[in-house]
Amino acid sequence: MSKKILVSLVLLLLLSSLVGCKTGLPQQDLKVVKFDSIPRGADVFVDNQKIGQTPIEYKLYPGNHCVIMRKEGFEDYNETINVTNDENPKEVVAKLEKQPEFLCGHPLCFVEPTIRYTCYGGVYYSGVYLNGTYNVSGYTTLDSFDIVFPSGKKVHFDTEPTGYNLSWGGQVRKFSKKVTFDELGEYKVMHNGEIVTPTSGGPVDFKFKVLYKAKILNGKILGSLSGNPEDNNKILLPVWESIDLKLLLTDANGNIARNKPIGLDDLKTDNNGIATIKVKSDLTKDYSPFEIYGEIREWLCEYTKFDSNGNLITADFVSYDEKGNPTQYIPKIIPNKVNVIKENGHIYMPYNSAGFALNELGFVGNVNYFYVHPKNPSIIYTNSSVSKDGGITFEKFGGGIFFDEVAVDPKHPSVIFVWKRQGACNSQDGVLMESKDYGMHFSKIADLKSVRNIVLDPQNPRTIYVTTDDSVLVSKNGGKDWEKFFNSPCIPWINPHNNRVILMSGYKFAGTEDGGKTWNDLNFFKDRPREWNEPVAFAFDPVKPSLVYGITSSHIFKSEDNGKNWTLLNQEYFSDLEAIAIDPKDNNRIYIATNQGILVSTDNGKTFNTLAGYVYSFAWGENAATLLTVDKNGTVYAILAHIPFKIDSSGSLLPVNESFISSGPQWKIVNGILYLDVKTIKSYNVVVDVTDKDITFYRLYYIGP
Repeated sequence: MSKKILVSLVLLLLLSSLVGCKTGLPQQDLKVVKFDSIPRGADVFVDNQKIGQTPIEYKLYPGNHCVIMRKEGFEDYNETINVTNDENPKEVVAKLEKQPEFLCGHPLCFVEPTIRYTCYGGVYYSGVYLNGTYNVSGYTTLDSFDIVFPSGKKVHFDTEPTGYNLSWGGQVRKFSKKVTFDELGEYKVMHNGEIVTPTSGGPVDFKFKVLYKAKILNGKILGSLSGNPEDNNKILLPVWESIDLKLLLTDANGNIARNKPIGLDDLKTDNNGIATIKVKSDLTKDYSPFEIYGEIREWLCEYTKFDSNGNLITADFVSYDEKGNPTQYIPKIIPNKVNVIKENGHIYMPYNSAGFALNELGFVGNVNYFYVHPKNPSIIYTNSSVSKDGGITFEKFGGGIFFDEVAVDPKHPSVIFVWKRQGACNSQDGVLMESKDYGMHFSKIADLKSVRNIVLDPQNPRTIYVTTDDSVLVSKNGGKDWEKFFNSPCIPWINPHNNRVILMSGYKFAGTEDGGKTWNDLNFFKDRPREWNEPVAFAFDPVKPSLVYGITSSHIFKSEDNGKNWTLLNQEYFSDLEAIAIDPKDNNRIYIATNQGILVSTDNGKTFNTLAGYVYSFAWGENAATLLTVDKNGTVYAILAHIPFKIDSSGSLLPVNESFISSGPQWKIVNGILYLDVKTIKSYNVVVDVTDKDITFYRLYYIGP
């Protein structure tokens, strides 16, 4: 080898290393930061991403980062920290300060005892029992006030300053005095002869009740199934049913209230201190759980019941007719027979036995982005990791970072663009970065604020579109230079056959056929108002260049001229449409995600059948998949409860990788079907009652506000 060639190679290697040092963010530059708090057990958020609870160590790139530590009963701790790559250790210790509680803008808050109050009005039980003596203490903005008993007797409170000032003005004062509540009924809080009302939220009087302490003697108690002691005062009542609820009543000192009025209608206890209250399900009430007596509450619930061998006994759900009246029905998707596996104290049943969605069954994941590469389906990305073996294993991005936005180069599987919020707390500042090695190292491209979405041109991936809070920006040279592309914060959808055809969804429904030089306002229904014409998502046909499908939250449409004119694909009204995808292998096959599951059409959208379904919840918000995609082999993927699933032809959901499941019931795969240990299901609105004879799934039914 000549000296000239050798010198050239050495110079090339030196230049390569210098470039890497200048622009790269390699994993070895990460620095360990220790987070702690007094008291411990605070949730730690770094750049709006929860990383765990104190004490905890976490690796961060050099630069400014927003740190928030949050613990119930304490003020949030906010700090912008600067991480440097020097050798000095970095530690953040937060001393959390207790903050006086003020409910609903009310000028007075009882800390002990906890006298409950609601912004929605009404007279609420206080947590105070008859004949109880309490050290009544708390915080207020009032210089004095009176607690007025049902008989008119008053207990006067003078307050004193705490030295704590409210951020919106005014001084916090405190009070404390022993009071014996020896009268049954309604109490009022008065100031200068007038009843105390909130400073905001309307003229709601501060009233509360003092009643007997009640113990539930019959019925199904929610706490016995949820394991939460706070639920021991709540009974489950299936919709359309009623119960004669029996309560044992005592005063605060444990004395049984024999043959006494209970302060509710004209009811009295019997000689044993037992009161019987007729409780009916009432779907016309404005809220649930419903107050029965004192702190005893009624949770209406829908339910599905099987015998111990998996035979359906009954199910009871709520629907509404065209006039908005509640009606009773049994959903068709609930099977008449399911397989029950009993082993080592566990009871496994298919995940969809009761008709409930995965998030309702307690599943919680950590994935907001999922992308199967169109050229190589074995390459799969999330917002924090990459798989090169079709999802069998995932490798975390360099530094273990969760990015806010991600876009993958459709032509080069190793190239991704990401955006991460950085800088001071409450800042919208962030950094757009690029990785050319599957997310192991990143190079900074640009400082960009408030990025909500990244889209790459499918034909020229160096053309990058980003959605911000007020517009869409475009870079035609890989992020070096930027210009405004669209004057509204919309999501661009680019025709893969012709990148000059772009549709916009979001704040405006518009389209262009010349790469953005001119725009046309579009409508699904030309004679209907804007709310009928708000696109949720689009899907371009993989075969026909001008054919595109669009969805609103309730209907699906088709355009054969790149979006200029639209026709309603069918007359069906869908519930909360979220996503649409077309099978690249068979463009007759269309998938949509709704609040009742994943639906599939094999006839270009004329008819749809349920692929993976669950019973719509009128009470608990959206359960629809937040992402739906089909790879080039026809495999369907969806994100449900922030967990990516693979959906087979029978509709069975299989977790792509168990590492994405943060919490949930115990589960296993049996013959390609997801089974759950029903004894471990505990969630915000579903509990399961397992007896020797039957297995009952209850879904709490909530009605506003």
